[in-house]
Amino acid sequence: MRLSFFEVESIVMTFKEVFGQGKIYLFGSRADDTQKGGDIDLFLDVPYSEDIYSKKTVFLIKLEEKIGEQKVDIVFQRDDTRLIEQEIHKHKVELNMDQIKLQKYFQECEKHLQRMKKAYDVTKEILPLSHHQYSNLTDEEVKNIDQFLFRFSKLQDTIGDKIFKLILQNYNPDFQKLSFLDFLHELEKREILTSAEDWILLRKVRNNIAHQYDDEPEAMSQAINDIFAQFDTLKHIFENLKNNYKVEMPHE
Repeated sequence: MRLSFFEVESIVMTFKEVFGQGKIYLFGSRADDTQKGGDIDLFLDVPYSEDIYSKKTVFLIKLEEKIGEQKVDIVFQRDDTRLIEQEIHKHKVELNMDQIKLQKYFQECEKHLQRMKKAYDVTKEILPLSHHQYSNLTDEEVKNIDQFLFRFSKLQDTIGDKIFKLILQNYNPDFQKLSFLDFLHELEKREILTSAEDWILLRKVRNNIAHQYDDEPEAMSQAINDIFAQFDTLKHIFENLKNNYKVEMPHE
């Protein structure tokens, strides 16, 4: 899909503002990453009304105010037997803000994972740390460990505070009323999270390291060993989410 996040958001919000209900899809060359240029071709599946074409005009005017002057073509859903609609259905991409947000979060997580992996790869040779090793870490080793810990926290936060909640709201709109444990069990029940126990352990090792101090090398070295040992667990949780829920990503 060759639209920016801003363009997608502008199109979706303007569509909701003008038409209220229905679905909107991108088709044509902008829906194909292998092509270049092209108009913004939109397929609108909305209830028919006598003022539908007046709304189309309002939609185009409001959209131009947001994204500037671009060639935007609109086709309304009318008859699935029409040749043009049959062709559109083959290649259309729904413009859905939840999906767009989800993929933006996946992109954010991917960045954290790659930087965490790089730090892990250059640090694993000195693991597990003894308290003596911890007390004699080089500046570069400290930098890599700090990078791993920072990215571990950011990845876990993005998954827990954004991705889990965005996905679960489609199954249980009242999920915010759940306790933390019930929230995890709901994720497990929906197979969004493979193991609630794994997530609890990830939180435990992260919280543990946050409560250690540099002048306690034995406790700190053990806390570092524990959190590095959970690299694969967090990585697999993210990859499972990405494989199960990934949709096509708009370009920045």
